[in-house]
Amino acid sequence: MIFKRQKYLSQIYDYLQTEKLIILYWARQVWKTTLLKIIINDDSLKNKKKYINFDDIYDQNFKTKDEFIKYISFSYWVDFFNEWILFLDEIQTISNIEQILKSLYDDDTIKIKIIATWSWLWQISKLGSSLVWRVKQIWVYPFSFYEFLEYKNEFDIKYLSFEKYEEFMFEKIKSLLLEYYLFWWYPAVINEKTKENKILKLSEIIDIYLKKDVQFFLTWNEIINFRKMFSFLSNNISSLLNINELSSYLAISRDKVEYYLEILEKSFLLHKVYPFYSNSRKEYSKQPEFFLSDLGIINYFKNDFSKIDFTWESIENFVYLELLKNKELFSDEIKTYNKINWSEIDFIYCYKKWWIIPIESKLKNNDVIPKIFNSFNEDYNKQINFFIRTSTSYISNRTVGDYDVKIIPFWMVGQVIQKNN
Repeated sequence: MIFKRQKYLSQIYDYLQTEKLIILYWARQVWKTTLLKIIINDDSLKNKKKYINFDDIYDQNFKTKDEFIKYISFSYWVDFFNEWILFLDEIQTISNIEQILKSLYDDDTIKIKIIATWSWLWQISKLGSSLVWRVKQIWVYPFSFYEFLEYKNEFDIKYLSFEKYEEFMFEKIKSLLLEYYLFWWYPAVINEKTKENKILKLSEIIDIYLKKDVQFFLTWNEIINFRKMFSFLSNNISSLLNINELSSYLAISRDKVEYYLEILEKSFLLHKVYPFYSNSRKEYSKQPEFFLSDLGIINYFKNDFSKIDFTWESIENFVYLELLKNKELFSDEIKTYNKINWSEIDFIYCYKKWWIIPIESKLKNNDVIPKIFNSFNEDYNKQINFFIRTSTSYISNRTVGDYDVKIIPFWMVGQVIQKNN
Protein backbone atom coordinates (compact mmCIF):
# COMPACT_ATOMS: atom_id res chain seq x y z
CA MET A 1 0.00 0.00 0.00
CA ILE A 2 1.38 3.42 -1.00
CA PHE A 3 1.52 6.03 1.76
CA LYS A 4 -0.45 9.03 0.49
CA ARG A 5 0.69 12.42 1.71
CA GLN A 6 -2.85 13.75 1.54
CA LYS A 7 -1.93 17.37 2.26
CA TYR A 8 0.08 17.56 -0.96
CA LEU A 9 -2.24 15.42 -3.07
CA SER A 10 -5.15 17.71 -2.17
CA GLN A 11 -3.17 20.77 -3.26
CA ILE A 12 -2.23 19.16 -6.59
CA TYR A 13 -5.81 18.09 -7.35
CA ASP A 14 -7.12 21.56 -6.48
CA TYR A 15 -4.61 23.24 -8.79
CA LEU A 16 -5.32 20.79 -11.62
CA GLN A 17 -8.83 22.20 -11.84
CA THR A 18 -7.66 25.61 -13.02
CA GLU A 19 -3.89 25.76 -13.46
CA LYS A 20 -1.62 25.03 -16.39
CA LEU A 21 1.73 24.65 -14.63
CA ILE A 22 2.41 23.08 -11.21
CA ILE A 23 5.87 22.53 -9.78
CA LEU A 24 6.75 20.45 -6.73
CA TYR A 25 9.91 21.73 -5.05
CA TRP A 26 12.37 20.26 -2.57
CA ALA A 27 15.37 17.99 -2.46
CA ARG A 28 15.44 14.47 -3.81
CA GLN A 29 13.84 11.54 -1.99
CA VAL A 30 10.96 13.43 -0.32
CA TRP A 31 8.18 11.53 -2.15
CA LYS A 32 7.70 13.96 -5.05
CA THR A 33 7.89 11.21 -7.68
CA THR A 34 5.54 9.03 -5.65
CA LEU A 35 2.97 11.84 -5.62
CA LEU A 36 3.23 12.06 -9.41
CA LYS A 37 2.71 8.33 -9.81
CA ILE A 38 -0.33 8.30 -7.52
CA ILE A 39 -1.97 10.85 -9.84
CA ILE A 40 -0.82 9.03 -12.98
CA ASN A 41 -2.56 5.89 -11.71
CA ASP A 42 -5.77 7.74 -10.82
CA ASP A 43 -8.34 6.46 -13.31
CA SER A 44 -10.83 9.16 -12.30
CA LEU A 45 -8.72 11.65 -14.27
CA LYS A 46 -9.77 11.21 -17.89
CA ASN A 47 -6.87 13.15 -19.36
CA LYS A 48 -4.20 11.26 -21.28
CA LYS A 49 -1.00 11.18 -19.23
CA LYS A 50 2.71 10.81 -19.86
CA TYR A 51 5.56 10.55 -17.35
CA ILE A 52 9.15 11.51 -18.27
CA ASN A 53 12.14 11.36 -15.92
CA PHE A 54 14.82 13.79 -17.08
CA ASP A 55 17.43 12.11 -14.91
CA ASP A 56 17.33 9.41 -17.61
CA ILE A 57 17.78 11.80 -20.54
CA TYR A 58 21.21 13.08 -21.42
CA ASP A 59 22.62 15.70 -23.78
CA GLN A 60 19.29 17.34 -24.55
CA ASN A 61 19.61 21.10 -24.87
CA PHE A 62 16.52 23.00 -25.89
CA LYS A 63 16.99 26.56 -27.04
CA THR A 64 13.30 27.26 -27.56
CA LYS A 65 9.85 26.10 -26.60
CA ASP A 66 9.33 24.70 -30.10
CA GLU A 67 12.44 22.51 -29.84
CA PHE A 68 11.16 21.18 -26.54
CA ILE A 69 7.68 20.46 -27.93
CA LYS A 70 9.13 18.75 -31.01
CA TYR A 71 11.37 16.48 -28.96
CA ILE A 72 8.68 15.49 -26.43
CA SER A 73 5.99 15.07 -29.09
CA PHE A 74 8.00 12.77 -31.34
CA SER A 75 9.93 10.88 -28.66
CA TYR A 76 7.00 10.25 -26.31
CA TRP A 77 3.90 10.74 -28.49
CA VAL A 78 2.56 13.64 -26.47
CA ASP A 79 0.00 16.10 -27.82
CA PHE A 80 0.59 19.59 -26.41
CA PHE A 81 -2.56 20.97 -28.03
CA ASN A 82 -5.09 18.71 -26.32
CA GLU A 83 -6.19 17.93 -22.77
CA TRP A 84 -3.16 15.93 -21.62
CA ILE A 85 -1.28 15.95 -18.32
CA LEU A 86 2.49 15.83 -18.72
CA PHE A 87 4.50 14.70 -15.67
CA LEU A 88 8.11 15.89 -15.81
CA ASP A 89 10.48 14.59 -13.12
CA GLU A 90 13.70 16.41 -12.15
CA ILE A 91 13.37 19.20 -14.70
CA GLN A 92 16.19 21.20 -13.12
CA THR A 93 18.51 19.06 -15.28
CA ILE A 94 17.16 20.67 -18.49
CA SER A 95 19.09 23.69 -19.73
CA ASN A 96 16.93 26.76 -20.29
CA ILE A 97 13.91 25.03 -18.73
CA GLU A 98 12.70 28.18 -16.97
CA GLN A 99 12.33 30.10 -20.25
CA ILE A 100 10.71 27.08 -21.93
CA LEU A 101 8.09 26.80 -19.18
CA LYS A 102 7.42 30.51 -19.34
CA SER A 103 6.85 30.29 -23.12
CA LEU A 104 4.61 27.23 -22.77
CA TYR A 105 2.51 29.03 -20.18
CA ASP A 106 2.12 32.13 -22.35
CA ASP A 107 1.08 30.21 -25.48
CA ASP A 108 -2.73 30.06 -25.42
CA THR A 109 -2.82 27.34 -28.10
CA ILE A 110 -1.17 24.87 -25.73
CA LYS A 111 -3.80 22.95 -23.75
CA ILE A 112 -1.59 20.47 -21.92
CA LYS A 113 -1.16 20.73 -18.16
CA ILE A 114 2.29 20.16 -16.70
CA ILE A 115 3.14 18.84 -13.24
CA ALA A 116 6.88 18.87 -12.66
CA THR A 117 9.36 18.21 -9.89
CA TRP A 118 12.37 20.45 -9.22
CA SER A 119 15.10 19.43 -6.78
CA TRP A 120 17.16 22.58 -6.49
CA LEU A 121 16.47 26.27 -6.85
CA TRP A 122 19.43 27.58 -8.83
CA GLN A 123 17.75 28.71 -12.05
CA ILE A 124 14.37 29.49 -10.53
CA SER A 125 15.91 31.92 -8.05
CA LYS A 126 17.96 33.64 -10.74
CA LEU A 127 15.00 33.90 -13.11
CA GLY A 128 12.99 36.02 -10.72
CA SER A 129 9.27 36.65 -10.96
CA SER A 130 8.81 36.08 -14.72
CA LEU A 131 8.19 32.37 -14.12
CA VAL A 132 7.29 32.40 -10.44
CA TRP A 133 3.98 34.21 -10.86
CA ARG A 134 2.99 31.85 -13.69
CA VAL A 135 3.55 28.64 -11.75
CA LYS A 136 1.65 27.17 -8.81
CA GLN A 137 4.31 26.19 -6.31
CA ILE A 138 3.98 23.28 -3.91
CA TRP A 139 6.87 22.79 -1.50
CA VAL A 140 6.93 19.10 -0.62
CA TYR A 141 8.66 19.16 2.74
CA PRO A 142 10.31 16.06 4.20
CA PHE A 143 8.33 13.78 6.51
CA SER A 144 7.51 15.49 9.78
CA PHE A 145 7.67 13.37 12.92
CA TYR A 146 3.89 12.90 12.87
CA GLU A 147 4.01 11.79 9.24
CA PHE A 148 6.77 9.38 10.20
CA LEU A 149 4.50 7.92 12.89
CA GLU A 150 1.67 7.62 10.36
CA TYR A 151 3.99 5.97 7.86
CA LYS A 152 5.24 3.45 10.42
CA ASN A 153 1.62 2.77 11.46
CA GLU A 154 2.66 1.57 14.91
CA PHE A 155 0.98 4.24 17.02
CA ASP A 156 -2.40 5.97 16.86
CA ILE A 157 -1.38 9.62 16.53
CA LYS A 158 -4.82 10.94 17.48
CA TYR A 159 -3.71 10.57 21.10
CA LEU A 160 -0.66 12.78 20.56
CA SER A 161 -2.33 16.14 20.94
CA PHE A 162 -2.01 18.89 23.52
CA GLU A 163 -5.48 18.12 24.83
CA LYS A 164 -5.20 14.30 25.04
CA TYR A 165 -1.55 13.63 25.76
CA GLU A 166 -0.47 11.86 28.94
CA GLU A 167 3.20 11.61 29.89
CA PHE A 168 3.19 7.79 29.97
CA MET A 169 2.52 7.83 26.20
CA PHE A 170 6.11 8.93 25.66
CA GLU A 171 7.25 5.40 26.46
CA LYS A 172 5.02 4.07 23.67
CA ILE A 173 6.62 6.23 21.00
CA LYS A 174 10.14 6.50 22.43
CA SER A 175 11.71 3.85 20.19
CA LEU A 176 10.11 5.47 17.12
CA LEU A 177 11.39 8.89 18.15
CA LEU A 178 14.89 7.48 18.59
CA GLU A 179 14.79 5.87 15.15
CA TYR A 180 13.59 9.12 13.58
CA TYR A 181 16.19 11.13 15.45
CA LEU A 182 19.06 8.90 14.33
CA PHE A 183 18.13 8.29 10.70
CA TRP A 184 15.57 11.00 9.99
CA TRP A 185 12.93 11.22 7.32
CA TYR A 186 13.99 9.66 4.01
CA PRO A 187 11.32 7.05 3.11
CA ALA A 188 13.98 4.86 1.48
CA VAL A 189 15.89 4.85 4.79
CA ILE A 190 12.77 4.31 6.89
CA ASN A 191 11.94 1.20 4.84
CA GLU A 192 15.24 -0.49 5.63
CA LYS A 193 15.00 -2.92 8.53
CA THR A 194 18.51 -2.91 9.97
CA LYS A 195 20.79 -0.16 11.22
CA GLU A 196 23.50 -1.19 8.75
CA ASN A 197 21.14 -1.01 5.77
CA LYS A 198 19.80 2.35 6.90
CA ILE A 199 23.34 3.77 7.01
CA LEU A 200 24.10 2.25 3.58
CA LYS A 201 20.95 3.83 2.12
CA LEU A 202 21.89 7.24 3.57
CA SER A 203 25.30 6.87 1.96
CA GLU A 204 23.68 6.14 -1.41
CA ILE A 205 21.42 9.20 -1.10
CA ILE A 206 24.39 11.46 -0.32
CA ASP A 207 26.31 9.97 -3.26
CA ILE A 208 23.38 10.66 -5.62
CA TYR A 209 23.17 14.22 -4.36
CA LEU A 210 26.87 14.81 -5.00
CA LYS A 211 26.85 13.16 -8.43
CA LYS A 212 23.56 14.44 -9.82
CA ASP A 213 23.24 17.89 -8.28
CA VAL A 214 26.50 19.25 -6.91
CA GLN A 215 28.42 18.16 -10.01
CA PHE A 216 26.62 20.89 -11.95
CA PHE A 217 28.52 23.52 -9.97
CA LEU A 218 31.77 21.99 -8.70
CA THR A 219 34.72 20.00 -9.96
CA TRP A 220 35.44 16.69 -8.24
CA ASN A 221 38.36 18.24 -6.36
CA GLU A 222 36.06 20.99 -5.12
CA ILE A 223 33.56 18.39 -3.94
CA ILE A 224 36.18 17.16 -1.45
CA ASN A 225 36.21 20.62 0.17
CA PHE A 226 32.44 20.78 -0.12
CA ARG A 227 32.07 17.53 1.86
CA LYS A 228 34.58 18.82 4.41
CA MET A 229 32.53 21.99 4.86
CA PHE A 230 29.32 20.00 5.30
CA SER A 231 31.04 17.88 7.92
CA PHE A 232 32.09 21.06 9.75
CA LEU A 233 28.54 22.43 9.63
CA SER A 234 27.17 19.11 10.90
CA ASN A 235 29.24 19.54 14.05
CA ASN A 236 28.16 23.16 14.55
CA ILE A 237 24.42 23.21 13.89
CA SER A 238 22.18 25.93 15.33
CA SER A 239 25.05 28.43 15.23
CA LEU A 240 25.67 31.82 13.72
CA LEU A 241 27.20 31.55 10.28
CA ASN A 242 30.81 32.64 10.44
CA ILE A 243 32.19 32.84 6.90
CA ASN A 244 35.69 33.78 8.02
CA GLU A 245 35.89 30.78 10.34
CA LEU A 246 34.82 28.45 7.53
CA SER A 247 37.28 30.04 5.14
CA SER A 248 40.14 29.53 7.58
CA TYR A 249 39.12 25.95 8.39
CA LEU A 250 38.91 24.95 4.72
CA ALA A 251 41.89 27.09 3.62
CA ILE A 252 39.86 28.51 0.74
CA SER A 253 38.64 31.99 -0.13
CA ARG A 254 35.64 33.65 1.47
CA ASP A 255 33.97 33.89 -1.94
CA LYS A 256 34.34 30.13 -2.43
CA VAL A 257 32.81 29.45 0.99
CA GLU A 258 29.83 31.66 0.15
CA TYR A 259 29.45 29.79 -3.15
CA TYR A 260 29.43 26.42 -1.38
CA LEU A 261 26.87 27.70 1.11
CA GLU A 262 24.69 28.94 -1.71
CA ILE A 263 24.76 25.47 -3.28
CA LEU A 264 23.70 23.92 0.03
CA GLU A 265 20.93 26.47 0.43
CA LYS A 266 19.64 26.13 -3.13
CA SER A 267 19.56 22.34 -2.75
CA PHE A 268 17.54 22.62 0.50
CA LEU A 269 20.19 21.12 2.79
CA LEU A 270 21.03 24.36 4.60
CA HIS A 271 18.61 26.98 5.91
CA LYS A 272 19.52 30.48 6.98
CA VAL A 273 17.21 31.92 9.63
CA TYR A 274 17.26 35.66 10.11
CA PRO A 275 16.52 37.69 13.26
CA PHE A 276 13.18 39.09 14.28
CA TYR A 277 13.58 42.63 15.53
CA SER A 278 12.04 46.08 15.65
CA ASN A 279 14.70 47.99 17.56
CA SER A 280 18.27 47.43 16.31
CA ARG A 281 19.66 49.30 19.33
CA LYS A 282 18.29 46.61 21.66
CA GLU A 283 18.04 43.55 19.38
CA TYR A 284 20.44 41.88 16.97
CA SER A 285 19.34 42.48 13.40
CA LYS A 286 21.91 41.10 10.97
CA GLN A 287 23.71 37.78 11.26
CA PRO A 288 21.62 34.67 10.45
CA GLU A 289 21.79 31.31 12.20
CA PHE A 290 21.96 28.16 10.11
CA PHE A 291 20.15 24.85 10.40
CA LEU A 292 20.53 21.66 8.38
CA SER A 293 17.58 19.84 6.89
CA ASP A 294 18.44 16.30 7.91
CA LEU A 295 19.76 15.01 11.24
CA GLY A 296 20.38 11.61 9.66
CA ILE A 297 22.89 13.16 7.25
CA ILE A 298 24.40 15.09 10.17
CA ASN A 299 24.92 11.80 12.01
CA TYR A 300 26.38 10.30 8.83
CA PHE A 301 28.98 13.05 8.51
CA LYS A 302 29.75 12.72 12.21
CA ASN A 303 30.14 8.99 11.54
CA ASP A 304 28.20 8.29 14.72
CA PHE A 305 24.97 6.28 14.88
CA SER A 306 25.83 4.70 18.19
CA LYS A 307 23.66 6.75 20.50
CA ILE A 308 21.01 9.42 20.74
CA ASP A 309 22.56 12.75 21.58
CA PHE A 310 19.78 15.03 22.80
CA THR A 311 21.90 18.17 22.88
CA TRP A 312 20.35 21.61 22.89
CA GLU A 313 21.80 22.20 19.39
CA SER A 314 20.22 19.09 17.90
CA ILE A 315 16.89 19.72 19.64
CA GLU A 316 16.87 23.28 18.34
CA ASN A 317 17.55 22.00 14.82
CA PHE A 318 14.78 19.41 15.27
CA VAL A 319 12.29 22.06 16.40
CA TYR A 320 13.21 24.33 13.48
CA LEU A 321 12.56 21.54 10.98
CA GLU A 322 9.21 20.66 12.55
CA LEU A 323 8.20 24.33 12.25
CA LEU A 324 9.38 24.42 8.65
CA LYS A 325 7.48 21.28 7.62
CA ASN A 326 4.21 22.62 9.04
CA LYS A 327 4.39 26.26 7.94
CA GLU A 328 2.23 27.86 5.31
CA LEU A 329 4.41 28.68 2.31
CA PHE A 330 3.63 32.32 1.61
CA SER A 331 2.10 33.61 4.83
CA ASP A 332 4.44 32.26 7.53
CA GLU A 333 8.05 32.96 8.49
CA ILE A 334 10.48 31.53 11.04
CA LYS A 335 12.87 33.94 12.77
CA THR A 336 15.40 33.89 15.59
CA TYR A 337 15.47 36.46 18.39
CA ASN A 338 18.57 37.80 20.16
CA LYS A 339 18.83 40.80 22.42
CA ILE A 340 21.97 42.89 22.84
CA ASN A 341 22.20 41.72 26.48
CA TRP A 342 22.67 38.10 25.19
CA SER A 343 19.24 36.89 26.21
CA GLU A 344 17.43 35.11 23.40
CA ILE A 345 14.42 33.15 22.23
CA ASP A 346 15.18 30.28 19.88
CA PHE A 347 12.41 30.99 17.37
CA ILE A 348 9.72 33.50 16.60
CA TYR A 349 7.08 31.87 14.41
CA CYS A 350 5.40 34.64 12.41
CA TYR A 351 2.14 33.71 10.74
CA LYS A 352 -0.66 35.40 8.83
CA LYS A 353 1.66 38.41 8.33
CA TRP A 354 1.04 39.65 11.88
CA TRP A 355 0.67 37.10 14.72
CA ILE A 356 3.71 35.65 16.42
CA ILE A 357 4.49 32.61 18.58
CA PRO A 358 7.74 32.78 20.59
CA ILE A 359 9.27 29.30 20.98
CA GLU A 360 12.03 28.25 23.37
CA SER A 361 13.58 24.77 22.94
CA LYS A 362 14.23 23.02 26.25
CA LEU A 363 14.48 19.39 27.40
CA LYS A 364 13.62 19.64 31.11
CA ASN A 365 10.28 18.23 32.24
CA ASN A 366 9.12 21.08 34.45
CA ASP A 367 6.96 24.21 34.48
CA VAL A 368 9.75 26.80 34.43
CA ILE A 369 8.99 29.74 32.15
CA PRO A 370 11.97 31.49 30.48
CA LYS A 371 12.43 34.99 31.94
CA ILE A 372 12.76 36.51 28.48
CA PHE A 373 9.11 35.65 27.77
CA ASN A 374 8.13 38.40 30.20
CA SER A 375 10.21 41.12 28.54
CA PHE A 376 9.13 39.95 25.09
CA ASN A 377 5.53 40.17 26.22
CA GLU A 378 6.10 43.79 27.25
CA ASP A 379 7.62 44.69 23.87
CA TYR A 380 5.28 42.76 21.54
CA ASN A 381 2.13 42.29 23.59
CA LYS A 382 -0.37 43.05 20.84
CA GLN A 383 1.11 40.61 18.32
CA ILE A 384 1.51 37.49 20.48
CA ASN A 385 -0.83 34.54 20.04
CA PHE A 386 0.73 32.27 22.69
CA PHE A 387 4.16 31.06 23.84
CA ILE A 388 5.74 27.61 23.50
CA ARG A 389 8.41 26.11 25.75
CA THR A 390 9.41 22.56 24.95
CA SER A 391 10.26 19.60 27.18
CA THR A 392 11.21 15.97 26.54
CA SER A 393 7.93 14.33 27.48
CA TYR A 394 6.07 16.71 29.80
CA ILE A 395 2.99 18.78 28.99
CA SER A 396 1.46 21.68 30.92
CA ASN A 397 -0.11 25.09 30.49
CA ARG A 398 1.09 28.28 32.20
CA THR A 399 0.59 31.97 31.48
CA VAL A 400 2.63 35.09 30.86
CA GLY A 401 0.48 38.17 31.17
CA ASP A 402 -2.65 37.49 29.16
CA TYR A 403 -1.12 34.69 27.09
CA ASP A 404 -0.82 30.92 27.43
CA VAL A 405 2.57 29.28 27.66
CA LYS A 406 2.17 25.80 26.18
CA ILE A 407 4.80 23.48 27.64
CA ILE A 408 4.95 20.56 25.22
CA PRO A 409 7.33 17.77 24.15
CA PHE A 410 9.74 19.10 21.51
CA TRP A 411 8.51 16.54 18.97
CA MET A 412 4.96 17.90 19.26
CA VAL A 413 5.81 21.44 18.10
CA GLY A 414 4.89 20.93 14.45
CA GLN A 415 1.47 19.52 15.30
CA VAL A 416 0.66 22.45 17.62
CA ILE A 417 1.68 24.93 14.89
CA GLN A 418 -0.30 23.08 12.23
CA LYS A 419 -3.41 23.08 14.40
CA ASN A 420 -3.00 26.81 15.00
CA ASN A 421 -2.73 27.44 11.24
